[in-house]
Amino acid sequence: MIIKTVTFEVKAAAKDKFEQKFRNDAISLKNWETCLGNEVWIQDNSDTNSVSFTAVSRWDNQDDFKAWLKRPEHIQHHKEQHFRKEDSPILKKSVQEYIVLED
Repeated sequence: MIIKTVTFEVKAAAKDKFEQKFRNDAISLKNWETCLGNEVWIQDNSDTNSVSFTAVSRWDNQDDFKAWLKRPEHIQHHKEQHFRKEDSPILKKSVQEYIVLED
């Protein structure tokens, strides 16, 4: 089993927008057959006037995760973001993968 995490640190003013995005992603993951489970964690960073959102998902293997990333609405969202001229509210993004130590 693998655990995938993605953390976005965003400007505090974008909290509501990103909270809705992560709620939608959590619903998508819950309904995705090969996702074994998911959670979203939120951390207010008052010292930097930012908010961190971490999505954690569990998968049997890398191919199952990649299939979720390749869903049409995800690809379309990234295409739309690429063409927007506005300043991004994202301050930092990090992605991690962990392998679960089995008995």
